[in-house]
Amino acid sequence: MLPLRWTEHAVEQLGGIAEYLGASSPVYAEKVILGIDTRVRQLQEHPRLGKPARDLADRSVRELVEPPYRIFYRPRPDCIEILAVVHGRNDLPGAL
Repeated sequence: MLPLRWTEHAVEQLGGIAEYLGASSPVYAEKVILGIDTRVRQLQEHPRLGKPARDLADRSVRELVEPPYRIFYRPRPDCIEILAVVHGRNDLPGAL
């Protein structure tokens, strides 16, 4: 099982999601964050579970969807690097 390594950027994004959703519903925020965490943990056993990120030139970056969020990651020989967690309606250039 490969370890997960979250970039600082991805951690900040996840925190922003929790803060934004938690302002109106802490219960919903917890549910969403738990859903993202559960999906990401699946990558430890199945690093190629997602598909290549269609919006990026770097074909080593893959994406996994936990609606409405897109989780961008890069499988590495020693870990799964979580790069970004972005709402599906957001543009990517500033997100990665």
